[in-house]
Amino acid sequence: MQGWRGMRKEIREILAQYAEEDYKDFSAGLIPGAKPLMGVRLPQLRQIARSIANDREDPQRWRRETESCEGAYEDVYFEETMLRGMLIGYGTARKAFPYEDGVLYLESFIPAIRDWSVCDSFCNSFTFANRNRDRLWEALQPYLYSDREFEVRTSLILLLSQYLKYDIDNKKIARNRVVSMADISDSFPNRELSVWTRARYPYLGRILAVLDRPFHQGYYAQMAAAWLMAEAFVCFPYESSQMLADGCHMDSWTYNKALQKICESRNPDQDVKAYMKSLKK
Repeated sequence: MQGWRGMRKEIREILAQYAEEDYKDFSAGLIPGAKPLMGVRLPQLRQIARSIANDREDPQRWRRETESCEGAYEDVYFEETMLRGMLIGYGTARKAFPYEDGVLYLESFIPAIRDWSVCDSFCNSFTFANRNRDRLWEALQPYLYSDREFEVRTSLILLLSQYLKYDIDNKKIARNRVVSMADISDSFPNRELSVWTRARYPYLGRILAVLDRPFHQGYYAQMAAAWLMAEAFVCFPYESSQMLADGCHMDSWTYNKALQKICESRNPDQDVKAYMKSLKK
């Protein structure tokens, strides 16, 4: 695979057919740092990506569209990079897709991620990570501890979307509808239940360990860490609250933003929210 550079000319022409000037103007202010926008809506991009990834007459087409065209058609527009990420997500989603190829696609695309929208869309579509969690965990480590903002954000959002909520049988946990003080108290029943929880959700402890450090790579890395921490709280309130209350090593800005996001959620009750606010640094 030659890497992520270049979008075939005909794909750019297809995208141009669906460009909307008003939508471009509306979206431009919502995605700081993005490449120039054409104004193609996400549902339309997903439809184009699926049609390419599921092309029965040319099953390898999606691979060609994600590879280099010798630099002749380097990505110029936001939608080109977004589409590339979607194609990688859909193309690698097949159960028999080789692990080595999937990792190469991930490594080749990450340098192209320069805004939160491409990052989050790609991570949500990259279900290859969910099917290969154990092996991919090691491949994610350099990105999790990188000093580059969007390498950190991408790896954290992959943990959020493909790791955090899945148990050893790959069943997805639901958020707690209500989180009360009883759920986060350091009681014997909670400690006993936590032993089972950590065994059932083996990546929970690892994710909390990843989060238990300062984040200084930039705003979007910090926001991803806060978001992941807040989502961990509403799914695993006892384990998450123990980390937050007991010498958490997050930098103050990210720590306080995580508390804010927890308090903005509908799931914690008012007593829990008051307690979270009391932990502010």
